[in-house]
Amino acid sequence: MESIKQDANKITYENYIKYEQNITKTGWIVLAFLILEDLIARRILLNQSVVINIIIIQGLLLFLFIGLSIFKVWQVKSLDTKNKELIFELIKSLEIIIFAILISTMYHGVFFYFVTLLPVAFISLTRGFKKTIPYIILSLITQILSQHVMLKLFSKIGTENFINNITYLFVISIVQYLLFTLFCFIWSGIYNEYARGRAENDILIDRLGDKYVQLNQAKKEIQSHYDKLIETNNQLEEANRKLTASLAELYTLQQISQAITSIFDMNELLKFVNDVIIGVMGVSHSTIALCYGPQNKLKVQVSSIFDKKDLAIVSDYINCDILKPSTEEGRSMIDNDVNEEDYPFTKGRNIKAMICVPLLAKGKTLGIVLIEHKLKDAFDNENMRLLEVISQQISIAIENARLYQQMHDLATLDGLTGAYNRLYFNDKLQEEFDKAQVGGHDLSFLIFDIDHFKKFNDTYGHLFGDQVLRTLSGYIKKTLRKEDIFARYGGEEFVILMPYTSLEQAKEKAEDLRIGASQLVITDRLITASITISVGVSTYPHTAGNPHELISSADDALYDAKRSGRNLVRVAKTRDNSTNKKNV
Repeated sequence: MESIKQDANKITYENYIKYEQNITKTGWIVLAFLILEDLIARRILLNQSVVINIIIIQGLLLFLFIGLSIFKVWQVKSLDTKNKELIFELIKSLEIIIFAILISTMYHGVFFYFVTLLPVAFISLTRGFKKTIPYIILSLITQILSQHVMLKLFSKIGTENFINNITYLFVISIVQYLLFTLFCFIWSGIYNEYARGRAENDILIDRLGDKYVQLNQAKKEIQSHYDKLIETNNQLEEANRKLTASLAELYTLQQISQAITSIFDMNELLKFVNDVIIGVMGVSHSTIALCYGPQNKLKVQVSSIFDKKDLAIVSDYINCDILKPSTEEGRSMIDNDVNEEDYPFTKGRNIKAMICVPLLAKGKTLGIVLIEHKLKDAFDNENMRLLEVISQQISIAIENARLYQQMHDLATLDGLTGAYNRLYFNDKLQEEFDKAQVGGHDLSFLIFDIDHFKKFNDTYGHLFGDQVLRTLSGYIKKTLRKEDIFARYGGEEFVILMPYTSLEQAKEKAEDLRIGASQLVITDRLITASITISVGVSTYPHTAGNPHELISSADDALYDAKRSGRNLVRVAKTRDNSTNKKNV
């Protein structure tokens, strides 16, 4: 029990030194304020001039106190424990003496005796009542002696204190110190409780030590069973990993198979498949590039690379020589130590591993799937095998999408000119008209044909007539917006549907087309000719109230252009107000 108390004393003492710096700084501030109060009190209450002797004494005592405090806090740290305690107690005693003397020099010193005892109070709380008694006695003796000396000194220099009777001061000091000693005795109970608590904690630690030995033995037995469980768990994890990989593969193939049967737009299909690859393979980037043109050059179709600069680099270097085994020979490639000098399409992206798998259909390379990772050795042969299986499904999807596109083109496009056919146009006309009604926006309609087209056929033959239609159609498609719908309406007659276009805008567009058509030079090596067109313009709701009126009013305007001499643009007549209101 005694050793426990000694340990508690040591720890408490070390804690006391640890926080002594803050306590010391507080003492500096308190002394400074007391000196300031003394100057003000003597000046205002006693109407005394500044007493240089008192200020010098107080200043010297303050600086001495600060010097001792600094030495105590910073220098004692370098000493061993035994010498540290001895020097620390000596400095603490000197601080209390200086504190007591400084209080005795003040006019209201009798009210500030308790300040001298504050450091002593802290000692009682941290080191016990017995350690406090010598400091209390030292402080009392210093207080009484310094009061006696200061009263004599003040009488010589012609000043005084608030209380000048030494007997009265002696009685006040004795009473204050007795009360303070009683308080220290009470406060030291906190210290005793702390020491008792540490003793009980140490006993508890001893008991816990016995329990720990027992638990350690049990732990060894549990560890043995745990090692066996780990071995079994590793086997299960390996089996689970293979099963998970198989399930992921089946799920991926199922998703792609569903996409093949439900998504027929090529870009939408490839974007969906690319997202599936990123999710299943856990890669940094995935890119699908398709082959185009007679030289079978790769062109990036979809990619998870969003930075435009990086994507441009991939597009520029996707046809590099290192990927030719995939595009020309149909072989898969894997590299887990990528050097950007060998793979120029990876420049600036810190790619460390990649797999490139060709998309094959009927022995022909349709494109490649390129996955990349920023970690070295990120892929293995199992990853490449899975990507090859996915690529087979992608190849089927691409073939299906292309077949669907061909069927769609046959069903919606005119075979000679490449413009939409009349059946498709009629469907879009109703659809766009409904949108215009609901949205309250203009919908313009242009109808035009080639002037004297029969003369071209009779003079130059039907083959040259077909060349005229193809040339004019190609020019018109280049000048239209994405949302405009251009169709061959019959023979040499064409129509254009222009959503969100006013009557005036449609008229300007028709005039531009008329002028552009007249400037075309049509040739088939032997024959060179030029054409003109006549155009009729109508707009909902200004000249027509329904799809039928839109066509018929534009057709009437076209015939008006024909009658007026051809190579003209004519606008349909504006509807009267009563008709407009009725249709609205």
